[in-house]
Amino acid sequence: MKKVVSLLLIVGAAGAGWWFFTNQGDTVTFNSTSLPTPEAKVSSTEKGTGSAPAGSRDAVVNAATQGGSAAEAPDEVKPAAQAFASAEEAFAAVVKGAKDFDDSILEQFTEPGADCSWCPAFYASVQELALNPNTPQDQKSYMAEVLAISGRPDNIQTLVEAIKNAPNSTEADLFAEALELTLGKDEVTKVLGEQLSTTNDTLREASVAAITNQGTRYAAELLQKHIQERNDPDAYYSVGIGPGEFIPDEEALPFVQEQVQKRDQYSAAWAKALINAGLPGLQSLFEQLENSSNGDADRALIKDALAHVNFEDGIKEMTDNVIASNRSPVAVDFARQIQAEITEQESEETEGTTEP
Repeated sequence: MKKVVSLLLIVGAAGAGWWFFTNQGDTVTFNSTSLPTPEAKVSSTEKGTGSAPAGSRDAVVNAATQGGSAAEAPDEVKPAAQAFASAEEAFAAVVKGAKDFDDSILEQFTEPGADCSWCPAFYASVQELALNPNTPQDQKSYMAEVLAISGRPDNIQTLVEAIKNAPNSTEADLFAEALELTLGKDEVTKVLGEQLSTTNDTLREASVAAITNQGTRYAAELLQKHIQERNDPDAYYSVGIGPGEFIPDEEALPFVQEQVQKRDQYSAAWAKALINAGLPGLQSLFEQLENSSNGDADRALIKDALAHVNFEDGIKEMTDNVIASNRSPVAVDFARQIQAEITEQESEETEGTTEP
C-alpha cells in the first residue's frame, strides 16, 4: 500500500533510534534539522511551571497533544493542516501522542487533505518510525494508524509492503490491524483492491476489512467481484468482514439492491448490507420481499439479518405499515421479529431506570 521511502536519520548516533521515547537525548534529527524532543517542547506545561505564549510553536504542539489548539477550548480538535505550521511540529505531536495512544492526535491527522504542504516530509518521518525495528510495538502501532488514516495511497502501500516483509506474524498482524482502519477515496480503495489476489492471507483479509469499511459503490463492486472469484458463499461473514458488514453510502445503495435482487448465493450477505444502511435499505428489502413469490428463498435471504437492524426513529412506524399491508408473509414475520426486539429493548431500558 505504500513504497518505503528513503530512511530518515532519527538520531545522531547509530543504535540510538529511540532517544525521543526513552528521554535519553535532547534532540532528534528531522530531515537534517535539529528538533527538540517532545519532552523538551512541552516540559513547562507538564511540570506546571507555566505555559507557552498563544500562537507560539510550543503552544501549538502543547494544545494539539491536549486535544485542542493554542487559541481554542481544549475539547476542540483542529485539523493537522491547520494546527501545525511545519512537518517538525506535526511529527513532534505524533511522537508525543504515540506514548499514550492519544486519540485526539489521530483525529487531527485523519485525512489532513491535499492542501497540507508539509505532509510529504511529515509522512516520510512517520513511515521511518513505523518501520524502525527499535520502535516499541505500541508506538509502532500508533504510527501505522497515522499512515492508515491519512487518505494517501503511498502510505497505504507502505503498510502493504510492511505486512509482506514482516519478520514474524506478530509484526504482520500489527500492520494488518492498522491497514483495516484505512480511510480515503477511490484511489486508496484501488490500492486495497490490488491486494485481494494475494496469497498472503493476513494481507488479503486486512484488505477485505478495509474495503468493507469504505462504504462506496467502488468498494462494493470490488467485494462482489472478489467473493465471486473465490466462489465463497460465506463472503467473509464468519470472520466479521465483507458484504454482510458493509454499510453502503447513498451512491452504493442501488448496487447493493441489485445484488439482493439476484437471489444468488451472495444475496443474503448483501441483504445484511442493505439493512446496515438504515431505514432506506430496510424499506427496500421489505419491498423486494413483497414482490417475491419464493418464500423459502426469502427466508434464506434474511437469515441472521435481525442482528443488523438499527433500531432508529421511524422503524416502529415502518414495521407497523409492513405488518398492516405487505403481501409477503416472510416480510410480515420479519417485521414482527423487529417489533418484538424493540419491545424487549424498551422493557430492559425501563427495568434499568426503575432499579434502586
